[in-house]
Amino acid sequence: MAGRRDDASRDYRRFQEPPPSPRAKREASDGGGGGIGTFDDGGDTMSAEGGYARSFCKAMFNPLNPFAVGAASALSVVAAQTAWMRQTYEPLPHPQEDRSSGFIEYEHSDWSGRTRRALVLGDSLVLGVGCDKAPVLSESLVRAASNGLKSHVAWRSFGIDGGDCRGIHKFVVGGHVLPEGLEADGSDEAAHRAAESLFRGDARALRSEGTRGPMVDLCVVFCGLNDFKKLYMGRTAGTFGRDLRNFVLDLRRSLGAECSIIFPALPMEPTRFPEPLRSFVIFVGEVFDEEKTRLARDHTRIYFLSKPSQGWWRSVRNVHGDVISADGVHPNEIG
Repeated sequence: MAGRRDDASRDYRRFQEPPPSPRAKREASDGGGGGIGTFDDGGDTMSAEGGYARSFCKAMFNPLNPFAVGAASALSVVAAQTAWMRQTYEPLPHPQEDRSSGFIEYEHSDWSGRTRRALVLGDSLVLGVGCDKAPVLSESLVRAASNGLKSHVAWRSFGIDGGDCRGIHKFVVGGHVLPEGLEADGSDEAAHRAAESLFRGDARALRSEGTRGPMVDLCVVFCGLNDFKKLYMGRTAGTFGRDLRNFVLDLRRSLGAECSIIFPALPMEPTRFPEPLRSFVIFVGEVFDEEKTRLARDHTRIYFLSKPSQGWWRSVRNVHGDVISADGVHPNEIG
């Protein structure tokens, strides 16, 4: 127990200290990282905002670049399309049913004998906007986790419509998910209190295995889409990265150092935006996703879930039809 607290303390210091230089990263012997490994391109590691996007913009808008005029024209079209969609967009209603908790039983012979606890947080995707009858994203994700972990999984989900990273963070720690006043210091005791609060009254979820008290084993956070929608307000990828770090720090304090935190990518490819807006949104989404990969690369038990390939999406559409709801943005039950 003391060892886990020491690990948690070290993890907090890593969030609060400035990140190491690229050279220091290459010279480190431990490899670090969460779910994507260490990135080293042979030179200085570039930030998504300060490297890839800046290099792209410099190249495209250099007066000597013969494509500069075309790029400027394309951005003008993107700006006009964005303004038109903001004026004409009609929000979809929430699903008819509220499905924000459940218990997935693993019924195979290789059952691990454990019950895990999962927490799903996010924006309108978690609320199920785009689905007619009931939200399906959280339950589908937890069912996949149950098969992968070979265990029962009790789960809770919380979403906020239009929530960006800051809004979801405030929603979680402001009493809507985790009770206000909960002593969150990263200890095992704090993690037990958080689990007992989240799954109060669910005996199956709070069942302990051995001497280990109940904890949240897995936390999945869907965010980023409503952050880069505020790019015109100065909410850059770098700002998003800092918001992510602050959010994860509070999650670690409440859920403990042993909880695995997963940030899925933003798969914008299936959206029905007109071109060139669609290509621009995909590009910006990847720039913002790079902040999630950096977080996973630099810290333990934080993982980035990459998005499917274009070919995978095509195969899904060929088999199941359209995966996007009427607004052209939110996935439907199939998506």
